[in-house]
Amino acid sequence: MTDHKLLVGGVPAHEVLTSNLGRLVDTVLEQLVTAIPLYAQLPHEELQGDIRRVTDRTLRAFIETFRTGRPPTSESLEPLRESATRRAEEGVPLEALLAAYHLGGRICADHVATGFRPEELADALTLNRLILDFLQLVTAAVSSSYFQERQTIAGEDLATRQSLLATLLDGGPAAEVASRAGLRLPSRYVVLGLAFGAHPDEQQPGVDAEIVARRKLRRIRLELDRAPAGPAMSSLTPADGIALLPESLIQLEELRLRMSKASGVQVTMSATAATPEEIPAAVELVRELLDVVRIYRLPAGVHRLEDLVLEYQLTRPSPARDQLALLLAPLMTRPDLLQTLRCYLGHGRNRRQTAAELHVHANTVDYRLRQVGKLTGLDPAQTEQLPRLVAALAAHDAS
Repeated sequence: MTDHKLLVGGVPAHEVLTSNLGRLVDTVLEQLVTAIPLYAQLPHEELQGDIRRVTDRTLRAFIETFRTGRPPTSESLEPLRESATRRAEEGVPLEALLAAYHLGGRICADHVATGFRPEELADALTLNRLILDFLQLVTAAVSSSYFQERQTIAGEDLATRQSLLATLLDGGPAAEVASRAGLRLPSRYVVLGLAFGAHPDEQQPGVDAEIVARRKLRRIRLELDRAPAGPAMSSLTPADGIALLPESLIQLEELRLRMSKASGVQVTMSATAATPEEIPAAVELVRELLDVVRIYRLPAGVHRLEDLVLEYQLTRPSPARDQLALLLAPLMTRPDLLQTLRCYLGHGRNRRQTAAELHVHANTVDYRLRQVGKLTGLDPAQTEQLPRLVAALAAHDAS
């Protein structure tokens, strides 16, 4: 296509734009600030420096497309790629960046549209197609450079967080690691112990369980990173894990429910607070609390030490715990009696509920409980013997 085939009011379209380039750049900058809130928040120096230069280069590439009748070359788009990389480094949202390019294209299109004569309809249609082709290539080039940079940043950020997490878990010099990475350690963390149920899809024949598990963990990590306190540092497996969040007004139950909903599995959480130096001990504690939840078959929720003081103490290794566990040794060969005792105590000694859950007659429950009393010397019907029975069952499960 020659230089003179695309006319606007009898004048080549590229000349119309070139003669008004400075004013067009000013118009684009003014409308960027007005139409896209993020650009109104940029420093004046950046707006009149880097952003003006990129706008000028983009409009020149736009004009060159009108002059040649061909889409921009890869070389002419290189400044736009470099700009996209810088915007990604600054955290500018991609949608704002693309909106800026489309706004510039619209301003150029509007500038020439009013000058067309009726006999220049074919030129108007050709220019419209060139505008669409131009914006398509620009969108692809800018998006590609933006995402490449964001992936690099995300990878570096993840590596930094994992290195800091490993140092905190090992009780190492976390402050030094954070300082080298340009981070500042919070004075206290919320330390979370997490346990995850299996997703139904993990059990489906022919379904890759690893893919399902990775999907589950990705969704859980996403919810952790959305916490108001900021992105979490976490070490997760398909079954459980540890997460650290800067201490703040975190609604842990709300966070747990969001993770459960997003992942499609039941999430159980244990929690405590700790300074960076106390992290190793805190991690051990939240893991022990999850063991207590498992031993006592407690429902999913957020569990803290102050809520499980008695249960926690009863499950700690000690000679006393071993002696308590031995009280139920006679029931080891009678799983039906052990199951009945557990169910009976779990239902607050309600024999009818126990019978319903076990699918037996209430008289059968009474018989089995009498057998428990004969074999262990501890009668479940006697209120004064209940504390010892409960403690013995906890010790048995823990050991």
